[in-house]
Amino acid sequence: MAMPDNTSDAQLDFLLEVIQATADSNVDQQVVYPLLKANIDKLNQTLAEKLRDWATSKLAEAEADEAKSLAADIGNFSNLIQEFPLGDKASTMEIAITGYEVALTVFTRERFPIDWARTQNNLGLAYRIRIEGEKAQNLEDAIACYQLALEVITREAFPIDWAMTQNNLGNAYLERIEGEKAQNLEDAIACYQLALEVRTRERFPINWAMTQNNLGNAYRNRIEGEKAQNLEDAIACYQLALEVRTREAFPIDWATTQNNLGSAYLERIEGEKAQNLEDAIACYQLALEVSTRERFPINWASTQNNLGAAYLERIEGEKAQNLEDAIACFQLALEVSTRDAFPIDWARTQNNLGIAYSDRIEGEKAQNLEDAIACYQLALEVRTRERFPIDWATTQNNLGIAYLERIEGEKAQNLEDAIACYQLALEVSTREGFPIDWAMTQNNLGNAYLERIEGEKAQNLEDAIACYQLALEVRTRKAFTEGWAGTQNNLGLAYSDRIIGQKAQNLEQAIACFQKALTVRTFDAFPQNHAETLFNLGLTYKGSNQFTLAYTKFKFAIDTVESLREEIVSGDESKRKQAEEWNKLYRSMVEVCLELNNITEAIEYVERSKTQNLVDKILSRDLKTIFPVDVVTKLEQYRIQIPPAQKRRINYQNYWKRHSSKLH
Repeated sequence: MAMPDNTSDAQLDFLLEVIQATADSNVDQQVVYPLLKANIDKLNQTLAEKLRDWATSKLAEAEADEAKSLAADIGNFSNLIQEFPLGDKASTMEIAITGYEVALTVFTRERFPIDWARTQNNLGLAYRIRIEGEKAQNLEDAIACYQLALEVITREAFPIDWAMTQNNLGNAYLERIEGEKAQNLEDAIACYQLALEVRTRERFPINWAMTQNNLGNAYRNRIEGEKAQNLEDAIACYQLALEVRTREAFPIDWATTQNNLGSAYLERIEGEKAQNLEDAIACYQLALEVSTRERFPINWASTQNNLGAAYLERIEGEKAQNLEDAIACFQLALEVSTRDAFPIDWARTQNNLGIAYSDRIEGEKAQNLEDAIACYQLALEVRTRERFPIDWATTQNNLGIAYLERIEGEKAQNLEDAIACYQLALEVSTREGFPIDWAMTQNNLGNAYLERIEGEKAQNLEDAIACYQLALEVRTRKAFTEGWAGTQNNLGLAYSDRIIGQKAQNLEQAIACFQKALTVRTFDAFPQNHAETLFNLGLTYKGSNQFTLAYTKFKFAIDTVESLREEIVSGDESKRKQAEEWNKLYRSMVEVCLELNNITEAIEYVERSKTQNLVDKILSRDLKTIFPVDVVTKLEQYRIQIPPAQKRRINYQNYWKRHSSKLH
C-alpha cells in the first residue's frame, strides 16, 4: 500500500495510518481497535468523505495490482469499523459503507467476481444496520446486495459463503418494512432453513447456533401458522442455540439469545402465563449481566425495554410495584434509545411507556392517563402510517384505549376520539393481514360504542354487538381462550343493555354470553374476572326479575371478592384499590335481598360493605315496621360516617386490549 501523502490534515493522516495498520496487522482487531479508540473523535461523516475522495483519487492513478491490494485493505478496514463497538454508530456505518462502495469500483463482477460478491455481502450487512437514511430503503438495499452476491456465491461452488449469505438475507427479510410482513417472514424462514442445510451443528457449530437464533426470531414473529406453535418453535431454536452459545465460551452471543428467549417466553401461549413471565424476566436479567450499559449500550437499552414489557404483564408480585418497575425500565431504555440516535427504538419504548402509564396504579389516575396519551402521541411522530403502518396501527389502538379511559376533558369527546383511533387502526390491522390485532381492536371498538354518548343509544349498542361478534370470529375459545371469554363478557353487557329487539330475548342472550365466559373465567384460574362476570350475570338476572338466581350469583361474586380481600397484605395498594370497585355489587345484593324479603341478610351485607348508598336504600323502607330501634340507630350512624359509593359496572377492558408486540 502507498504511504501517506504529505499533508497537514490530521484526520486524513489518521485515516491513512489506520488503513496501513489494517494491512500490516493482517486485519487484527487487537491492533486496529486501540487506534480507533484513541482517535474516536475523528470517526465522523467527514472521515467518510475524506475516505471517498482520497481513495477515488488514489485508485485512479494506481496500477492494477496496487489498486487491488488497496481495495482489499479498504474493504478489510470497513469490516473492522463496521463491528467497532465504540463511537457514534451512525458515523462508523457511513464510513464502512463508503469503504465498500470504493472497493467495488475495483472489485467489479467481470474482473473479480468472488471479491465482488463477498463485498456485496458485506455492504448488505452495513445497509441492514445503517442508521442514516430511510430504514425501509436501507433494508431494500441490503436485500439487493445479498441477492447480487448469491448470483456468484452458489451452493455448489462456495457452500460456506452461500450459507452465510442466506443467513444474512434471512436477517434482512426478517426486518423488512416493504412488502407483506407475513411473506417477508416466510422468506426469512426459508433462507435460514437453507443456511442450516450447510451450517450443521457437527461441522459449523458456531454458525449453526447463530442461524438457530435467527430462525427463532423469525418463528417468534411469524404470522402464518398457529401462533402458539410458532412460539414453541422459537423457544426450541433458542434453546438449541444456547447449547453452543454458552456464557463461558460466547458471552455476548449468549446474552443476545437469552434476550430473545425472554421475548419468546413473554409472548408464549402454551404453559402457565405467570411462569412464562417469570421465565422471561429471568432471561432478561441474565442478559443484562453481560449486556451492560457501559460495554453494550444499545443491547442494554433493548433488553431494558423488553424487561419493562415483562414487568408490565407480570402476574406474580405486587401489581403496583410491577408497573413501577416497568416504568423505570422504559425510562432507562430511553436514556440510550434517544429520538435522534435511534428513532424507531425510541418510538417503540414511548409506546410501551404509554401502556405502563395507562395501567399505572400509583399516582393520580387522571394524570397517568394524560402521561400515557402524551407518550403515544410522541410515538406517533415517528410511527407514521406511511413509514411504519403496523406500528402506527398498534399505537393508534393503544391511544384509543387511553381516550376511552380518560378522566380529563369531555367524556363524550374522549369516546369519539377513542372510536376514531380504533377506526384508523383497523384501516391497517385488517382481518386478512393481521387477524389477531383486528379482533383485538374490534373488541376495543365495541367497548367504545358500548359507552358512547354521542349518537343514538340504540344504534351504538347495535354497533357494539356487531364489533364483538366480529371479534369472536377470530377470538375462538380454542385459539384465544382468555380473549374469547373477555369478549363474551362484553357481548353480554351489550345484550343486557340492548334497546332493539325483545327485552326478554336480549337478556337471555346476555345470560348465555356470561355463562360462556364463566367456563373460562373460573375462580381458580381468574378469580377477579370470575367475580366480575358473576356480578354482570347477577345484574342480568336481577333485570329480568329472576331474584333468586341473581342472589346466588351475587353471593358467589361477593364470596370471591372477600376471598381476594383476605389475601391482601399490608402495602398491597393494587388489591386495595381493586376492592374499592365492588361497592355496586354489595348494593345490588342488598336490593335483591329486600326483593326476596331477606331483611336480616340485607343488613348483614350493609355491614360487610360499609357504603352509604346501601344504607340509603334500606332507610327508604318503613323503619318502624321493619327494623328494631337499635338497627335504625346503626343505619343512621352509617349514613353519617360513610362516604357515598360510586356506581360502577365492571367492563372487560383491562385484558387482551393492547398489541403485544412491544419487543426489540
